[in-house]
Amino acid sequence: MEESFNITVSHNGIEKELEGKLRISAYTHQFLFHFDDSEIVLERDDEGKFRAIQINTSPEKTKNIDTSLVQALIKEMEITMNE
Repeated sequence: MEESFNITVSHNGIEKELEGKLRISAYTHQFLFHFDDSEIVLERDDEGKFRAIQINTSPEKTKNIDTSLVQALIKEMEITMNE
């Protein structure tokens, strides 16, 4: 089951709206986001914090990922999920 949602992230002084999808499978919840020609999956680690996993990408696309945008997304997801 997947549900779409939008989340607004402040990055380098600019508000960006990212589309995400919630994927629920058995006991796990994953949040999928597409940007920079890549797919990022956010999921909680053993400590309950979000971690980002980049999937289905080539090594040259990995270098192009804006890690500060991923960190801003994680921060916003942690705030949203803890409300």
